[in-house]
Amino acid sequence: MNYLVFLNAQAGELEKILSGTKCMVAKEFDPTRSARQPVSPGDTLFFLRNKDECTLRVKATVVRVFSVANNKDDGISNILKEMQSRLQLTEEQYNDWSVNQHVTLVEFGTAQKITAVHLAMEKIPDRSTWIAFEDLSLIS
Repeated sequence: MNYLVFLNAQAGELEKILSGTKCMVAKEFDPTRSARQPVSPGDTLFFLRNKDECTLRVKATVVRVFSVANNKDDGISNILKEMQSRLQLTEEQYNDWSVNQHVTLVEFGTAQKITAVHLAMEKIPDRSTWIAFEDLSLIS
């Protein structure tokens, strides 16, 4: 499966990914959606600078996925601190993610620039989460 991943432009996430300093992203855990389209090793992530971006230029392959729940012994905040060298979260992002009850962490291999693909944003009305798709032709 392929996924469109909307990044935070203010945090410079795309630049961190391209430089190789960021190799993991956090994804909201939604049990109703996760069962239908789980992110798995081997899947491809296509990164967009933000939710308004219309041109796809960077992709990477998922190498590891794990979900973290907020509990007393080993909460999300501790895991985020442990994974900070891969996540490269800003303080604001860390604060936002650490209060979630569940988070999925997705590690990916080296990002690669690709030939620009212009997306038909009218085919992607819901940009609140990652968008799963089988073929780029479905969204371009």
